[in-house]
Amino acid sequence: MLGSVDLGSFLGPEVTCGGLPEAMSEEALLHLLGDHRADLALPNTGCRGQEQFLPPYARAAARMRAAGASCRMPVHAERFALPVSDKVAFHRIAGERGWPVPRGVVCTDGRTLARAVAGLGFPALVKEARSEFGAGRHYVRDRGHLDRVSAEVTYPVVVQERVRGEEFAVEFLSGPTRTVAWPVASLGRLDGDCAPGRRVRVAPAALPAAAAGELAATVADMVAAFGPLGPWQMDFAVTDDGRLRVFELNGRLSGVSNMSWASTGTDPHVAYARTALGLAPPLPRAERIALELPVPGGAVLPAGPEGTEVMPHPGTPANRGPWEGGYHRPVLTLPAGRAEAARAWLRSLPPGVLLNSADEAAAQLRRGLDGLRQGSGLQP
Repeated sequence: MLGSVDLGSFLGPEVTCGGLPEAMSEEALLHLLGDHRADLALPNTGCRGQEQFLPPYARAAARMRAAGASCRMPVHAERFALPVSDKVAFHRIAGERGWPVPRGVVCTDGRTLARAVAGLGFPALVKEARSEFGAGRHYVRDRGHLDRVSAEVTYPVVVQERVRGEEFAVEFLSGPTRTVAWPVASLGRLDGDCAPGRRVRVAPAALPAAAAGELAATVADMVAAFGPLGPWQMDFAVTDDGRLRVFELNGRLSGVSNMSWASTGTDPHVAYARTALGLAPPLPRAERIALELPVPGGAVLPAGPEGTEVMPHPGTPANRGPWEGGYHRPVLTLPAGRAEAARAWLRSLPPGVLLNSADEAAAQLRRGLDGLRQGSGLQP
């Protein structure tokens, strides 16, 4: 296991740990794999810096295959690695393919950015083309804010209209012959903070019929045209008038993996490793409600009612978000029959335990119960 931080305290003694070089490149990767005489190389694209390395990973894997190397590297092909790591490329490809994305404009400097925002209106969302997860997104509210963002961003950027509706996410795993999906997760109502991890989130979540049909058709086209191989994820919204709007793709598993695991009992990360070893992707099915409850740092979420489970998810050395963000995101897992007990438990929690209100948590619990009853499966 090679990483940019010391993982020894987190992994078992049977795992040998080493460091990645400070400057990674396609050539450095090939030398690294040769030096370690690797049989299988599996990138963890959830680590900082790795998401933007997907195109070089793809090129390195193609070179190893062409040279007949014994090391296998099951990664996304470059034609898929580009749109999942570059938001400008994704926006342009979405226009060519007819994917339902928000109205937007690609901008290369401050002047074109100002014109684009003037055409779309305030507020607008500005996204840098290549950025790490949790960064490079700016919700521009007024002219003064636009001037600051215009001077700070790295161009090119995509400017998108504000979308009013509910935000969702879904995780996929593509093998050589099939792609499977975990349950759709609701990330709550879109707001101006661009921080869905601070909201109460739930899986599964049912979609309106029209949006579900658009989603299935869009995913099928992505798989057929770009042939992903490995984990990927989509952020999207359903507008207040029931239409699908795809925000972005990511070539990795995401922050909803804990809910994907809790809802189905199938850990997406374990499934990813198993497919890399040549096994077929599983068929995850929602069996329980997974309710993610942001809790302020220092607060303790008590045990849930009988028949439920609280999964703490405190973070790892490679993902310090729960330690550094001032809050962490435990997941309450429950079968449909314990929804009423869970609702009463939420309302009994002392003030300050939840980052958000018990009313928001209860509303998302109801969404999860509806999703479990109606089904939110998506199998492209």
